[in-house]
This record gives sequence, structure tokens and C-alpha cells, in this order.
Amino acid sequence: MLAVGTNHSHRFVEKLVESLSNDNLIMDALKAKNCDGDTALHYAAKVGNLMDAELLMSHWPGPDIALQVNKKGQTPLLYAAWLGRKKGMLTYMFYKADVLFKPPPSGIRGDLLTPAIDSEFIDLALELVEKSSSIVLRNKWASQRPLEVLASKPQLFHSTSERGPLTSESINNTKESHDDGRTFKEWFTRILLCLVQPTRKIYETKITHMRTKKLLIRMCLAVIDTRNQDVAWVILGSTIDKAIECGNYEVVEECILAYPSTIWDAFSGFYLFHSAIHQRQERVYNLVYQMTSYKTFVASYVNPETNENALHIAAKLAPHHRLNTITGAALQMQRELQWFNEVKDNFIQSTNIEDLNTNNKTPRMVFTDEHKDLLKEGQKWMKDTASSSTVVAALIVTVAFAATFTVPDAIALFSSVTSVLMFLGILTSRYAEGDFLHALPQKMMIGLLSLFLSLAATMVAFGATLALVLQDKVTWIAAPLVTVTSIPVALYAWLQFPLLKELYKNTYGESIFHKQDKRTIH
Repeated sequence: MLAVGTNHSHRFVEKLVESLSNDNLIMDALKAKNCDGDTALHYAAKVGNLMDAELLMSHWPGPDIALQVNKKGQTPLLYAAWLGRKKGMLTYMFYKADVLFKPPPSGIRGDLLTPAIDSEFIDLALELVEKSSSIVLRNKWASQRPLEVLASKPQLFHSTSERGPLTSESINNTKESHDDGRTFKEWFTRILLCLVQPTRKIYETKITHMRTKKLLIRMCLAVIDTRNQDVAWVILGSTIDKAIECGNYEVVEECILAYPSTIWDAFSGFYLFHSAIHQRQERVYNLVYQMTSYKTFVASYVNPETNENALHIAAKLAPHHRLNTITGAALQMQRELQWFNEVKDNFIQSTNIEDLNTNNKTPRMVFTDEHKDLLKEGQKWMKDTASSSTVVAALIVTVAFAATFTVPDAIALFSSVTSVLMFLGILTSRYAEGDFLHALPQKMMIGLLSLFLSLAATMVAFGATLALVLQDKVTWIAAPLVTVTSIPVALYAWLQFPLLKELYKNTYGESIFHKQDKRTIH
């Protein structure tokens, strides 16, 4: 157990097994358990020691060595699934134990499903569900059901990346084609994937997306096949709640399509779109553009306890884990304003915009109260950024003013003066809430771009002047000068362009609120 648990003493383990003179001694060693009931194979599974696991299992006459339980009722196969260190370990034990093809001990398939999904072994999870769909209802070793675990992993769905040319049919048939012979197109595709590793990675990602979607549909159907309304409401309702929290709109959509009645459930005290607004999950919220009659109901709904409508919810500060996905307090304030305006303009009815809650506050009053600290932080962030940039721009003005007779210096002077004026405009701004939506980001973008242009022009003027002075004395100076003078410009671009990109995207880019699918949910 100690040697196997190191995951480094493979030669020692091999010699140790060879030293056991007969099969009975080997069997006794493999059966030996510690005080927790763990065998050596439990240790191999815990640390992802595939090499020693294969060695130990090769000396066991049957497939049940991976199904030996400890005092907690846990098997090496279950450890391999939960720890998720190596997919090879789980795959080897999974097929070696004949989990799919022979009747396993009671409940072993259901015990494996949740950890397999949690460790993102989707192909194995899909095989388990296809073999026995009833295991979708089990959650023996986890606080969450399998569907809830799947809902918490949006990275497994296609919405996290662009769709490629692959179709669901080609991916669904990939596994079967291994045994049934391949067409020329399939052979050509496989050869191409072997030659081009990036393409292979994209291909495997697409396969994962499609298999995950297939797994989701199978699991939803398994819940519906119980023909038990209480079970469907509990499982699908909790799944939708988790999916909203994680922004996994595909799970939300599929659960509603499987059992439309869940759309009328209140998740964690909120209806579906109220919860999406509360969690600031635009992907889930955008499903409202696919709704018909339901939108009218939720848009006019008022919580009877707090007397708050959807706009009151949008007026509250976003959860920290969602707020922190945006860079800087100013951009965070901008995103909060975008949410508030979206709900006000396109979701809530105009007659409810000035509704009072139980504290006699309108949505706008709630927004101001909830975001007062963020407003101060945004003001400080803007002022600090503008102050630092103003110093640099002012220095460039001083240098460029002395030599404005050259074109680069003239460009540097004009752009640096523009930059200074923009940053002064930020410093003297009134910093009202609405300024963070367009006015302040616009000034910041113009100021940063002007500063970059002035810096680049100054470096060009400096390099050209120095090259002219030294070209007769040092003939090879031109190339090194170009390299040296480009370093500050490159550093500025590396440090500031990500901020500029985010400013432009959030201010002028495509809105995060839009219809994202042609499917319609009634």
C-alpha cells in the first residue's frame, strides 16, 4: 500500500509482487486491508497510479477487484471517478470491471454517474445512462444529483466556443465507426487530425460538446420517464436553479423543453428570469427573447412580500462573483447600468418603472442606494488612471513642443494635448451614475488612444533624429535604434490595449442582451 501510494515506486512494486512465490500469497496481498478497509488498489486509484493498478488487476482472476468496498462502502472504481486525476485510470477500471456488460453490485452504476460527470468523463457517463437510465435519480455519494452537477459545468457545452463544421450525426457516429469500418471521408478526417494537432484538439472539444448535449437530453428524458410530477419538479427545478447560478442556459432551455411546467416554479424565491437578473446571467436572461406568453407574466409580476418587481431586482448590486468578471470599478458600474436599462426598456412594463417597494423606494432609488460604494470606487479608479496618464502626456507635450517643426513631433504634440484635455475632462467630471454608461468610457478611450499615438510619434522622432546624427559615424545604428525605440510602444500596447479593448467592447460592441437561438419556448 505504501509503495503503490507513492506513485513513483513502480519498479519496487513490480519486484514486490514477483517476490510472492505463489498465487495464494498474491491474492492475500491484494485482499489485505488497512483500518479503513482500503486495499492496495484503493491507494492506486486515489493517487492515479495507473501503472501499478494494471499490475495488481492483472493478478486478480476476476473483474471484481475494482469493486471491493472499504468501510465507507467505496470502491477503487469510485475513487478513480471522484478524484479524476487520470481518465485512463477510470477507463481501465471501468471496462476491466465489466460495469456495463455484467450485472454489477447493487447501485454501482448510479454511484459512478455523479463523479464521472464531476470529473468531466462525459463519454463514460453517457454509456452509464444509456445502459441504465434510472441511475439519473441517484445521488448517494454527493450532495447534488447528476443533473445538477452537469448544470454546474457550462464549459462542457458548445456555448463556451464557436460551433465548427461538425454535425451532431458525425460526432454521435464517431464511436460506432471504430467497429463498423470507415468511409474514405472518415479515414481522411482521422489522418488529417493526426497531422494537425490543433485541429484534433478542436475536434475533440466539439465531440465533448455534442456528447454533453446528448447526455443532458437522455438524463432529462429519464426524469420524465418516471411519470412522477413530484420527482420531475424536484430534480428539474433544482437543476434549473443551479444552471441559472452558473449561467448554463443550455441546461435551462433543455429542462424547460423536457417539462414546460417547471417554468412556473419559483427558484430560490425567484421566477426563472428574475433569478437570471439577480444572478446577472445574461445567457439565461436572453432566453426571454424566445418566450411568448410567459414574458408578459414575469414582466408584470410583483413579489407580494417585498412588493418588488423585476426592475427592483436589477437595481440591486450584482453578486460579487459576477461583478468581479469585469475589470475595474468603472466598467463594473457601466455593466450594472446596462442591466438596469435593459430591464427598464425591454422587460418591465412602463407602468411599473416607478413602483414602490415595502421600503417606499423606486427601482432608481434602490439602484442609487445599492451602488453608492461602487460609484465611489469607480470615481477613484477613473481619477487614478487619468491622473497617472496626465503626467505622462504632459511630459510628452513638453518634449514635443520644442521640436514641432518635424511631422512626428507635431503629431506627438497634438495627440498628447488631446490626451491631456481628455484626462482633465475625466478629472473634472461630475461622476453621476449615467456618466459611467458612455461619457466617461468615451473620454478614457480617446485619452488612452491619443497617449499611445503621442508616445509612438515621439519614439519615431527620437529614433529618426538619432539615426541621422549617427549614420556617418555608426553605419549599423539604424536597425538597433528601431528595435530599441519600439520597446516602449510595444510595452504600452501590451499593458493598455486589453483595457482599451474591454472599454470599446462594453461601450460600442454588440450588446450582451440579444436573441441567441431560433428555438422557441412557449
